[in-house]
Amino acid sequence: MLTIELDRFVEREGISYDRLLSKWVIVKQENGVDLLASHARYADEIQAIQFLEPIKLTNKKGMGGIIPNQYITDLSLLNISSGTINIPITHFMHLTARSGDIEHMYGGKTYYIDEGYLRNTIDIALLAATKERNISVAAIILLDPAARCADPDLGAILQHPDNNGGTYTMPDLTNAESVNCYAAALDFLAKRYCRIDNSYGRISHWIMHNEVDGGRDWANMGVKPVTVFTDTYVKSMRMCYNIVRQYDVHAEVFASFSHSWTEVSNPGWYTCKEIVDLLSAYSKTEGDFQWGLAYHSYAQDLTNPCTWIDPNAQLSMATPFITFKNLEVLNKWALSKENKYKGTVKRSIWLSEAGVSSRSYSNEDLQKQAAGFAYAWKKINALEGIDGIQWHNWFDHSGDGTCLGLRKYLDESYKGEAKPVWEVYQKAGTNEEDEYFKQFLPLIGIPDWNIIENF
Repeated sequence: MLTIELDRFVEREGISYDRLLSKWVIVKQENGVDLLASHARYADEIQAIQFLEPIKLTNKKGMGGIIPNQYITDLSLLNISSGTINIPITHFMHLTARSGDIEHMYGGKTYYIDEGYLRNTIDIALLAATKERNISVAAIILLDPAARCADPDLGAILQHPDNNGGTYTMPDLTNAESVNCYAAALDFLAKRYCRIDNSYGRISHWIMHNEVDGGRDWANMGVKPVTVFTDTYVKSMRMCYNIVRQYDVHAEVFASFSHSWTEVSNPGWYTCKEIVDLLSAYSKTEGDFQWGLAYHSYAQDLTNPCTWIDPNAQLSMATPFITFKNLEVLNKWALSKENKYKGTVKRSIWLSEAGVSSRSYSNEDLQKQAAGFAYAWKKINALEGIDGIQWHNWFDHSGDGTCLGLRKYLDESYKGEAKPVWEVYQKAGTNEEDEYFKQFLPLIGIPDWNIIENF
């Protein structure tokens, strides 16, 4: 066995570059020319500098988009075990110091963080979830286009050079300055939210960007072949993984997808399956790492809570969509040996943004929403490959285009009033579930809850 020792840090372009972020190849020389003799490969093992106990899920009920609000006790009342929180790093990171900023040095460069923003948004939510209730939380890492960043100059460094629009951008990983800036943000978050003393709250999982099959809208890097897009996405996932695992040996990164599988959800999008297949291929070639799926298994029509009738959610690995109706497909994918981490460990699957809507606040529509969740829950709770659902949304939100909340709008008119689905969510997983859920069988048109199918 050949052993070579190298310095971990090396000066490059004025940056103290951490080779932890590198991948490596074997090169041979022929006639004085260096030729590749292997595929590139990342580090197989990353030594953690501390040990954090994992936060284990106690049930499959979660909350998506945890925010500070007057109904924070819902996390206890609903027996929430997991959650997600949006972390747009371009909202609080600056290149030059501003009042109230704290310093973070990485790669020999100093960046500045708006600690007031963190304390009043992220810290308060994470502390309520993790320190007070031991909830396992996944951070959704987002980057605004430069024009919308708190510091447009920093945004220009982080924004992908081929970005041509979209709500969020893919990070620029094409030059040393941008890579260092992005790595600095991830390193700061890992140091702050992966602490033994849990001073600021805990992040256990890291969802990389949002619905990347819709990269044009949610992780924009221009119009690219799916292979080129996924190559950049894998680099972003790897960078987060390699940095965070120094602080939390149990941390996982998740790839985020919409409810499409083999059919595009919108023009110009990719399909989920082609990106998932590429992630698997990269893992086999460049070294496996512990990634999972953050899947958004909405109904095929987000406005229709009757997900049990989704026409294009089929029991086939070639199904156009994966919704609550055919979660068996995702379950089968997760339990297949060829899809497991190192062939033995099931990859985590969180339904990290998923729910059914009430088209209005009429009694009929509210009951259909409640029935839609009851149906979804019976699938989720019975399938061992699905680890949990993080319900979207806690409150109805106009940006969703439909009323997906467990509660009504958090405004002066509705004041976040609980909808019937809130009580169904509360009963789920309790000894009252079976009796309470019976009322929805006639509406769905089934005699009992034997709805799991094999294929």
